[in-house]
This record gives sequence, structure tokens and C-alpha cells, in this order.
Amino acid sequence: MLIESTTALLRAKPLPRVIFLFGEEEFLVEETADALLEVARTRGVADVDVEVLDGDELSADDLVRRAEAFPMASAERVILVRRFDRIPFGRKQNAEQSLLGKYLRAPSPATVLILMASGDNRSTSDELKGLAAAMTNPKLHEKAKSKLAKLRFPYRTLIEHAAWMEFPRLYERQIPEWIVRRFKAHGYECAVEVAEYLTLQIGTSLRDLANEISKVMLFVGGRKRIGIEDVLAVAGASRVYNVFELQKAIGERNIPRALNILHYMVRTERQDLLIVTMLGRYFSILWRLDELRTVNPNPSELGRALGISPFFVPEYLAALARFTPAQVEHALEVLHTADVRLKSSSLDALTVLEEAVLAILGEAKTSAPPRLEAAPRVRVP
Repeated sequence: MLIESTTALLRAKPLPRVIFLFGEEEFLVEETADALLEVARTRGVADVDVEVLDGDELSADDLVRRAEAFPMASAERVILVRRFDRIPFGRKQNAEQSLLGKYLRAPSPATVLILMASGDNRSTSDELKGLAAAMTNPKLHEKAKSKLAKLRFPYRTLIEHAAWMEFPRLYERQIPEWIVRRFKAHGYECAVEVAEYLTLQIGTSLRDLANEISKVMLFVGGRKRIGIEDVLAVAGASRVYNVFELQKAIGERNIPRALNILHYMVRTERQDLLIVTMLGRYFSILWRLDELRTVNPNPSELGRALGISPFFVPEYLAALARFTPAQVEHALEVLHTADVRLKSSSLDALTVLEEAVLAILGEAKTSAPPRLEAAPRVRVP
């Protein structure tokens, strides 16, 4: 039986007697297996026998003997087998009538058997890859039927008789949404652009991203809204050459440093569109901050209103002292023009962005600006 969501599997009462987990996203396979163990331990059973085994150190017959054994001091036994696909199953003609084949079709009612296929076994991985997608798409019915018929023992038996889930590799475009959902599951709000920045800094490994997400949640404490500054504070891949150091250098009117960071980011990381977007956000925040600070100077309140960490509010206030309202508006116009040029011309990205930064800083003055009366009528990239 195909289980299409982890939530549905974890909420099943009782848990299926045999559960098969596989797929290219090994982190999700492992996390789901661990969650199943936790559910088994806490779901109203006073004591549960839990046994974790490794397929490299196990035979098929030994696994069956363990699964059929009655729990010694509890009502239920849970057996988790990591790298199940490393067990030598042999090529017997009567494999379906082997001890394992018979057990998978009629498992012990006192045992929950969780089987994990490792992604490092390429033959098994390729054999099972895409099975869930084929079986859930009516247009791929024939492909699913053919794929199922070609499965070796014991995988066909598992697909036909056990509960199973496949965790296919996420496309890069799917990862920001996965990050947003993961934060939400823990009670935090995270915008897609924040998730995109985290992906840019950490990469597409779900294991690495999950670690960074945990660090970000610890960093923000009780505050439930995750900002890009929070991600930078915890997960910045480069503390010297990143978009926040770039905007800080621009806010300080430090032209040599700004150009140095800009050259690094464009030449080594190809972050031209991110630079335009984030600088547009930066100057939009400066515009709003000038008006808000006269109403409430409290950094925590200002940070909440602007969607940034209160920790960074003093830095924005210091930058605001170096730009007049006209200069902020000019910066937004320059960045909009740069965005259009990057998307619609064949000009070198570094040239476009260098000209934009120089145009912004060439207008900068040190006099403190008066309070802004209205938002500028410009498009922000």
C-alpha cells in the first residue's frame, strides 16, 4: 500500500506491521524512520521492545526469526532495519516461498518491521526510482505495471503487501517551499525569499538545510518571524563576501569595499539578480524606517514593523543618516534600471552592477536627512 505523506503514516492507528521506506532523499528516509520509532514508543504502550539492525550484518532468515519472536516484556516489538537492501536475498526461483517471502505476506501482529533501503545501493535505487510517481499518475499506468513486474525479490512483495513510501530527490525549485514548510511545522513564519537565500548559502542538501534551520530557530528564540538577517547571522556562507556585507559597505559609503565584495559575488557566485533584489529591499527598508522611527524609536518595534531583526536596526539607522530622501529614491530608481538591464540586455552583469553601485554612492551625502513624507513612486526590483 502506497502511503503518500509522512503525516498519514505517522497518524496510522495501529502502525502497519511492515513499512518500507526508500528514495534518493536519504535524509527524509532516515527522519521518517526515526519518527516512526518515536511514535511507537509513545503511543499508549507502556513498554516497547525496540531493536535497530543493519542489513550488512543480517541474513534474511535471521531477520524473520527476530520479527516472529514474541516481545519479552512488552505488548509490541519494533524492529528497524537500516540498509535493508544490503541483505543477501539470493536468486532462488522459489524466493517468494522463502521465510522472508512468507513473512512479508503474513507478518506477526506483535511486530512493527521498518525497512530502509539505502541510497548507496545503485542497482536497488535505480530499480525503485520513480515508482510512486508512476503508480499515482493514471497516464503512467502501463509504465508502473511494467516497472512493478520487473522488480526483484523482495521489493515486488513489499510493494504489493507492505505499507511503503518513496522519497524522490527534490528539484532545486522545490527546496525553498520545503524550508518554509519545515519552519511552519515548528511554529515559525518564513517568507519564500528568505528560504531562497538559505538555499543559496547552504546548498540543496536537506540534511545540511535541516541543521541550519534548527540553528536559526535557536538564534531567534521566542520570535516567530524568520528574516533574512537571521539566516545570515547563522548560516552566512561567507562572512566577508555576501550581500549583507555589500549593503553594509554601501550604507557606510565605502566604495572600495563595496566594489571588492561586488566583484567577488558576481565572479565567483553569479548572484547578480540576488544583489539587485536585496539592495532594492535594503533601500526600501531605509525609506520606511525614516518615517517609522519618528513614531516609535524602539528597536524591537521597528524591527517587527520592518520585518528585520532588532539586532540590525542600529545599522540601518546609521546608514539612514548618510542618505537624503532624494538619494534613497535615486537608489531605488538606479536599481530598477539595473534589474531591467540584467534581464533584457546582453551587457556584462558586473559592469551593470558596478555602474549601479557607483551611481548610488556618487550621490551620497553625509548630512542627516529630514523625515520622509511619502513613499517614492518607483518600482522596486
